[in-house]
Amino acid sequence: MTTPALAHLSGGPLHDQTIPLDDGAPDELVLPYSDGQIVYVLVPAEDGDVVPEGPATAEYRFTEVSEILNQNQYNDNDFDQR
Repeated sequence: MTTPALAHLSGGPLHDQTIPLDDGAPDELVLPYSDGQIVYVLVPAEDGDVVPEGPATAEYRFTEVSEILNQNQYNDNDFDQR
């Protein structure tokens, strides 16, 4: 089996986009989005799936979005440096 080079995303804010994969197809993709992150999970290929021509592609489905609630708490200037 060929190692997937691309991830096709379904659902969520990146629906129907295809992005490159660096190291195969992990079970979960956590991607930056706005002030937070979005999570897509790998959809296992079923036996009998038609293999399209071109680079090997893994299918991912949207599962959740997370946002940083208070971005200012992560500013270096906000920490007390005694």
